[in-house]
Amino acid sequence: MATSPFRYFISLFLLLLCFEACLRVGDAKVGCIERERQALLHFKQGVFDDYGLLSSWGDAEDKRDCCKWRGVECNNQTGHLIRLDLHAPFDRMGFTQSLRGILPTQLGNLSNLQFLDLGRNYAMTCGNLDWLSHLPSLTHLDLSLVNLSKAIHWPQAINKMPSLTELYLSGTQLPPIIPTISISHINSSTSLAVLDLSSNGLTSSIYPWSFNFSSSLVHLDLSSNELRGLIPDAFGDMTTLAYLRLSWNELRGSIPDAFGDMTTLAHLDLQSNHLNGSIPAAFGNMTTLAYLDLSSNELRGSIPDAFGDMTTLAYLDLSLNQLRGSIPDAFGDMTTLAHLDLHSNHLNGSIPDAFGNMTTLAYLDLSLNELRGSIPDAFGNMTSLAYLDLSRNQLEGLQLGCISRISR
Repeated sequence: MATSPFRYFISLFLLLLCFEACLRVGDAKVGCIERERQALLHFKQGVFDDYGLLSSWGDAEDKRDCCKWRGVECNNQTGHLIRLDLHAPFDRMGFTQSLRGILPTQLGNLSNLQFLDLGRNYAMTCGNLDWLSHLPSLTHLDLSLVNLSKAIHWPQAINKMPSLTELYLSGTQLPPIIPTISISHINSSTSLAVLDLSSNGLTSSIYPWSFNFSSSLVHLDLSSNELRGLIPDAFGDMTTLAYLRLSWNELRGSIPDAFGDMTTLAHLDLQSNHLNGSIPAAFGNMTTLAYLDLSSNELRGSIPDAFGDMTTLAYLDLSLNQLRGSIPDAFGDMTTLAHLDLHSNHLNGSIPDAFGNMTTLAYLDLSLNELRGSIPDAFGNMTSLAYLDLSRNQLEGLQLGCISRISR
């Protein structure tokens, strides 16, 4: 029997209504999960909130939906809490408005959490990190400045987080890894890309654990610790690393040639150590390097001509060393360089005319060396130069007093 036009219209109308209703259901924001709301309230009860940062959290009727609380983000479809950002902000005077007290482990009940930031809450302490093993979806964890001095098993806790990609534990007073506890073989997160353990007083016992992530790490910051002795050649095996900061430690010996194998490295900071020996010519192989700071060390020898092969370098600081010899003409090939600091060395000879090719240079400090001769006319081509210091040398020329230091 043929369907009448009227019945066809009704069927089509009902189908459209159903489709519209389904869309509304799919787009509707689901309220937070009660179990997770209670976990957040337990967290609030366990800390002191002197600045009212958690004033939107509560049991009042207008505060029932925890997905609307400050620092909280839920999945619109499931209602599960996926992001908790309670990093301490600064007020207008620059003081940190932080939470204080013992970090409640009830956060481990937020099993769908993907992002957790409690950074800069310097008055908060946490005795252990075992609760992190209940957060299998967590990809971002920032506990910077939280006191973790009692969390002696922190490496094992991190190893149990299979999805973690970013970890920030700067200034947390981390206990040193106990060498008698073997953790190098523990199955660890293979996804960790960012690791910041700076300003913790860690010793070289941190190396075996951090090298577990050699195949995934992109960013590694071990600055301002108590690393001593030689820089391990194993850094050369970190084939994905783009950022490495080992500054402000007690490292000694020469810079490993293995750094030349780090062909993905874009940022290398080794300043303020006790490194000696010469600068490896292997640096010329680092064709992706944009930032290099070797200042405040005890490096000797000459500046390698191989620097001319580093055509991506934008920042170079070799100041406060014991470098000798002349400034290489190869610097003229570094056409991307914006910052060059060679002050407080024993460099001699003349300033190369090739500096005139460095048209992107904005900062140049050659002071406190033993440079001779006249200032090249080619300096007139350096139209981007905003800071120039040539003082405390043995340069000649009537215009020296006018241009030895320019800042604008």
